[in-house]
Amino acid sequence: MNESCIHEPNYIGVREFPSFIRIHLDREVRKTLFSDTLKKVGKIKRNYDGSGDILTKLYGKKKAKILLLLSQGNQPAKTLIEESELSSSAVYHLLSKLRSQNRIQKEGRIYSLNELDFNTLTIHEIVQIEENPQKRRKYGISLKELELAYFLWERFSLIAPQEGGYGRTYSNWYTLADAVHRWRTGRTDIPVWALRGLLDVSTPDMLAAEGSIEQYHLPPGIPVQPRFEGEYKVPIVVDTTLDKILIQLLQKMSKNHLYTFPKRKKWLLDSLHRRFGNFDHSSARIPSAITEILKARYELDTLDRSAACIPESIKTRWAKMNPLIRIQEESSLLLHIISLSSRSNGGYEITSRSKQFLQDVSYLTSDLGLGNLTVRKKQKRPHFRAYLSEKKTQGLKKYAHLFQEYPDLQFWMRIPLHQIKEKIILSKGKKSLETICHQELSRFVLSILESLERKRNPRFSYNQLDYTQYELDITAYFWTHQSIPSPRTVEDLIEVKEREEEPLLYA
Repeated sequence: MNESCIHEPNYIGVREFPSFIRIHLDREVRKTLFSDTLKKVGKIKRNYDGSGDILTKLYGKKKAKILLLLSQGNQPAKTLIEESELSSSAVYHLLSKLRSQNRIQKEGRIYSLNELDFNTLTIHEIVQIEENPQKRRKYGISLKELELAYFLWERFSLIAPQEGGYGRTYSNWYTLADAVHRWRTGRTDIPVWALRGLLDVSTPDMLAAEGSIEQYHLPPGIPVQPRFEGEYKVPIVVDTTLDKILIQLLQKMSKNHLYTFPKRKKWLLDSLHRRFGNFDHSSARIPSAITEILKARYELDTLDRSAACIPESIKTRWAKMNPLIRIQEESSLLLHIISLSSRSNGGYEITSRSKQFLQDVSYLTSDLGLGNLTVRKKQKRPHFRAYLSEKKTQGLKKYAHLFQEYPDLQFWMRIPLHQIKEKIILSKGKKSLETICHQELSRFVLSILESLERKRNPRFSYNQLDYTQYELDITAYFWTHQSIPSPRTVEDLIEVKEREEEPLLYA
């Protein structure tokens, strides 16, 4: 059975990528994104606590005089024109602008000043006040690019790398605006942290179209093209396969991201391509962009083998699943771990540099009713070991293929308060899935019949109704029609049975 038929997978979108992964956008998408953002960003308002003559900086000396006149009292346009020494068209243009900014109002021919608040200004106004034209010319950046840099500066400050790493640092607005210019023209790729800001101003789903992203990478790492065998791989699917990829890298990848372990290597590379897209794997090196995405998604600080574990995020996802799907997921992951292990005494020896990892494996075998594993330190080696018998491995294989073995299992999982999982584990493979599901259906039918009896039979009545006599027939009906019973449908079937039996009572 296809995994997607059982539960919906999660996804990793571009916004969830680590902040310093760089994205190479399709040319038209990039042009549209920046064009839209640069038009809007200047209108965004921010708190401002600057000092000095703000009016003159915003409007110039002569235009600022109009606001000063209005601050002295209501004024007609004629007086404002005469006192400011500006042309009538310049004055009326300014008055129109001030009205749109809600800084003045007009009644008839008289203009009056609203309460001025320069604690909140648009980004365009702030940059107009604060910019240094000489620095802007030095870097060859536009006023709009400086506005976007101002907008992005706060979020960059929150994630700026303190000790090197993958992040590029910027000393001020102007160096960031220079980067904005290079991102806009396509000379360098856009880091995810900045892309999030652009999308917040522009259209949030701007990158939803297939092909919007041509590649991504962590400089100077191997680039990843998010396309494989004609399929676009953004967003990235999070499912059992991705869990297995992570666990295999945790167990067998070197510190410098080289993967030379021979077992399941082809599976790993094929799966990486099918989840992330094309990349050069000729050197057996896993792209840093992929390892960082995995660390972020699974909330891990490192992929170091000595710190390997089954991440809490996987356990949390399992906890939200239907119990039977959880059995399949846990068993499938354990079988993958076993496939990386060595044969020993008719079973498998699972080794790891991390004791925690083997303890997590032991927790899973216990949860599946296969008992705990004993974790020991290997002599004269930096590894720990645990042994899993062939019998337990066969049990895992059965659990991992529950839905293939009995496809109707998915339907009977809908029986309310069913105990199918518990009975599967308790039977240890001795009972067929069909038998267990039939027993659960029978148990549910019986509970409905008993409930109807209590409802229909008056207290202390001598003529008690026995609905449980119909349990076999009613169970057979729902089993044959593959339908989940309800009190109403069961009651309808009882009435049919009673009508069929009535002539026999008076024969």
